[in-house]
Amino acid sequence: MAEEKQQGSNYWTTERVNKIIQNADENGVDFKDVDNPFHENDPELRRGGILYEYTEWEVDEFKKCASDVTYFANTYCNAMTDEGIRKITLRDYQEQILTQYQEHRFNIFLSPRQSGKTVTSSIFLLWYLLFNFDKNAMILANIGDTATELMDKIKIIMKGLPFFLKPGVFVYNVMTMKFDNGCRIMAKTTTKQSSIGFTVHFLYMDEFAHINPNFIGQFFKSVYPTISSSKISRIIITSTPNGMNKFYEIYKSAIDGENGFNPIRVDWWQVPGRDEEWKRKEIANLGSEEDFNQEYGNQFLSSSKLLLDSYTLKKLKKTEVEFVHKELLPFQNSIVDYSDLKWHPNFNPTNLWEDGENKRFVIAVDTAGGGGGDYTAVNILKVSPKPIALIEDRKFFEDESDFFSLLQVGLYKSNTIQIEELKVFLELLCTEVFNPDQVKVAIEVDYRGEYLIEKLLVGEKFFSEMLVFTRHTESSRQMKMGIKMTPKTKEKYCEDLKINTRNSRIIPTEKTTILELSNFGETSKGIYQSQVGKDDIAMTLVVANSVFEYQDFNYLVMDIYDTISEKYKNAISKKMGELGENGMIGDPTSREMETYNVFKDFF
Repeated sequence: MAEEKQQGSNYWTTERVNKIIQNADENGVDFKDVDNPFHENDPELRRGGILYEYTEWEVDEFKKCASDVTYFANTYCNAMTDEGIRKITLRDYQEQILTQYQEHRFNIFLSPRQSGKTVTSSIFLLWYLLFNFDKNAMILANIGDTATELMDKIKIIMKGLPFFLKPGVFVYNVMTMKFDNGCRIMAKTTTKQSSIGFTVHFLYMDEFAHINPNFIGQFFKSVYPTISSSKISRIIITSTPNGMNKFYEIYKSAIDGENGFNPIRVDWWQVPGRDEEWKRKEIANLGSEEDFNQEYGNQFLSSSKLLLDSYTLKKLKKTEVEFVHKELLPFQNSIVDYSDLKWHPNFNPTNLWEDGENKRFVIAVDTAGGGGGDYTAVNILKVSPKPIALIEDRKFFEDESDFFSLLQVGLYKSNTIQIEELKVFLELLCTEVFNPDQVKVAIEVDYRGEYLIEKLLVGEKFFSEMLVFTRHTESSRQMKMGIKMTPKTKEKYCEDLKINTRNSRIIPTEKTTILELSNFGETSKGIYQSQVGKDDIAMTLVVANSVFEYQDFNYLVMDIYDTISEKYKNAISKKMGELGENGMIGDPTSREMETYNVFKDFF
């Protein structure tokens, strides 16, 4: 039957198409003179409406590509490079972005220059058009050249596909393509007069932050409800930052969970070949660090300084996981909704004080009003020996405590919990999930924290020895309960956090926590806060630093030292034998080793 089909001119196959191309190459045949399946006689374009017979293998590949955009990209997509058109090799973060695009209908993507955002988005756009029917996609860009460039990238990828994957083309011009599966794509420059004019199922807006602010707000306000009302519609917004504009508003709301957009972020140091030396050269070329921050730093306020450097942020990304909720018996009959209490997936919070193993935890608390605005955050950190590789690589130390860290294992946040409920929550957490002797609780006292402490101490379950004590003023000799955040103490604790995360003394692992830290820094006014989105979780880590200020952390380490695994004790003892006469070795500003497998050792 297949032979009968191929003998006629109605059915095309990959084999038949390849023979026509080969014959043309060998004999100089003009496609105009022969029956061919090409759009306007271009062998890189498949003519719309032709009859095509797929092999069994081609059917299988078609299905694989349709179900997995990363497989499609890695297997079949080409792109223009400095060396010409080459097969795409996706970076890790590009694969993650494509997966997020596939999983979420609405995405907003913040990225530095030349990070591959347009290629990544172009791949997804083409994938969407290939494996759907009767869908309209619209590209809107800040300038005409950008819109044309985006359409050209899609065309290059499409032309490089094997014939069986190519869509049949009906319309093919500079700013429009229409395929025989009923899908079409148009590209436009976003202007005051821009309008959609037809039903759009997929809207892609590039360099959104650089569109004229005089009309982008009104334009988006009119377009978004039309598109979002459909249950199958998609929106992708991409841009480098450009001040506190509409893009900032949407991205910030996405970070805070206040809209339906999935926030995506790629930083300059994630791009291969970009390191601190590259950064220094770019700053010299651009003229200032502010210019670098604007172009590459993902900073909406280029005058601000992020707390954590690229080395530390890159390291933290390797520890990042989604925390999960776990059922806990002590909470099940309480008045407190603990559904927002989540744990590292490899950490088991049940029966922690019944298994006979010594464990110690630091619980850092940042309170809020409970009115639906800022979040109350409770960060749970386990006192743990550092991974063996980090112990062996340590260059600066004074005593055994320098080989231990605070590892983030749990997190709770809520913008509705009241102080009375928070009191009950902490009592249950500290005395029934944990043993009261296992925890040190660090509470910021500036906003309702002092009132919370009063409430806790009124009851019989919580006692003052569980709290972290600090000096509330620089000149004070008296130690008081809680942590007072004056401008000077906040600056000190923030700078301590910078050092302690860099040296893996504090190891955040939760995705939202690391995202907040990525945006946390010092403004031009000298205030430490988040540049975009919330910073409630980041502040709990600032608060947690208080345990290192006096002897709390050393005591916690002493409590568990004898019960840690022999492999850790042996590694620490060996390193301690290297102590010099001055009680330390190495440079206190030295960095830990570049990579490590934190989960292998910790969980």
